[in-house]
Amino acid sequence: MTSLVGVTKCPVGVAHTYMAAEKLEQAAKKMGYDSVKIETEGASGTDNLLSQSDIENADAIVFAADVAVDDLSRFDGQKVVFGDTTSAIKNSEELIKRYDNAPIYHAGKSDEESETESSSSKGQQSPLVKQLLNGVSHMIPFVVVGGLFIALSIAFGGHPTSSGMVIPKGTIWSVMNQVGTIGFTLMIPILAGFIAEAIAGRAALAPVMISALVSNSPDILGTKAGTGFLGAILIGFAGGYLVKWINTWKIPKELRPIMPIFVIPLVGTAILSGAFVYLLGAPISWLMTALQNMLHALSANPSTNILLGAIIGLMVASDMGGPINKVAFLFGVASITANTPQIMGMVACCVAVPPLTVGLATLINGKKYSKDERSAALPAVLMGLIGITEGTIPSATANPKRVYPSILIGSAVAGAIGAIFKITDVVPHGGPIVGVLGATNNLGLFFVAIIVGTAVGVLVMTALQSRAIRNGKANLD
Repeated sequence: MTSLVGVTKCPVGVAHTYMAAEKLEQAAKKMGYDSVKIETEGASGTDNLLSQSDIENADAIVFAADVAVDDLSRFDGQKVVFGDTTSAIKNSEELIKRYDNAPIYHAGKSDEESETESSSSKGQQSPLVKQLLNGVSHMIPFVVVGGLFIALSIAFGGHPTSSGMVIPKGTIWSVMNQVGTIGFTLMIPILAGFIAEAIAGRAALAPVMISALVSNSPDILGTKAGTGFLGAILIGFAGGYLVKWINTWKIPKELRPIMPIFVIPLVGTAILSGAFVYLLGAPISWLMTALQNMLHALSANPSTNILLGAIIGLMVASDMGGPINKVAFLFGVASITANTPQIMGMVACCVAVPPLTVGLATLINGKKYSKDERSAALPAVLMGLIGITEGTIPSATANPKRVYPSILIGSAVAGAIGAIFKITDVVPHGGPIVGVLGATNNLGLFFVAIIVGTAVGVLVMTALQSRAIRNGKANLD
């Protein structure tokens, strides 16, 4: 009896995680494995947790993870395939076949060294990207809660004045606004801390998170502004590798227990905070301010604003929740924290368009699509309504030549229209759901941008599919 075990994990822990698990399970059974168990490390927790017995008795171990897998020490001494969720979704069989030449994972060796051995010749996602996305994935819930609480408090408790919206003190809306502000405050240390955690483990959390707060405290730095996301990312990587280096010190066995709870936090915080207070804080603060001013200038100028919206649309649709999509997302979050949430508004208009495009195009012209594509249509629409771009992946995998042009064009159109209408979004998420929750400045025009972008995408996809049928290139039931 042959068995395959695996772990899937994406940055957000929602769509890619479970799609990759399903594809791995289907491929493994098709390849003749009698038993398949895939651990999913999602946003709601870990399901199908692999026991040590499962791991030791497995005939193949496959990771499909875009961020750091929990408790890698379980796999010490085992051959492991390090792949990402995109590889698992697009070609699970090829990913599983790599097991024959997979390296043996050693817990004493850094995670990125093991992953590099496995992925360097396969073009897989680099460890640096995985470490960054690990920080982003842990940050997202804090920004969502913070943004929604602030948006709702302003929508229901704010009063327009000559100096802007004011929320009366002592009201529940004032309390909600303060809670939201705490969420926004926490996102910087969370981003930095979990970048470092992916590099050096939990010992890196305290020095990096404390130093990240220091790097965003203008009073401590002696600057007009904090270092923002640039500082958080830099301190996350610097702190992670600093702690990793400290862990290589030759320490007497008797002193090892105090290293993670005393020496590493103390030394790490002193070095990282000191570096930002006396050396790096001022130039990075200036650079962050310049970046924010540039984004504000681009979004304020009509000629560049529309182009910026289209480019963001292309980025959002290009890899449907992957690293390029996350770069656009980070620009959007940066615009929220800089009080210019128009860029996040462009992102919000775009993210729903790819899944809505493939879902509606398939539902409207069902006879032109295969049974598998039709079965994926309704889930894609539902995922589009709640702003999950990954709902496009099944159709894009099965029909890339028709899907990719359609979603790229449709998403670019939505982003450009969002820019024209100056849509804003104070929550780092998109799709109709954020409009319904009151996170956008104009619900009607926000929906117009999504509808027009989706309609263009549906028309393009329908035309391409019809042409493929006429040329005998479409696979139908």
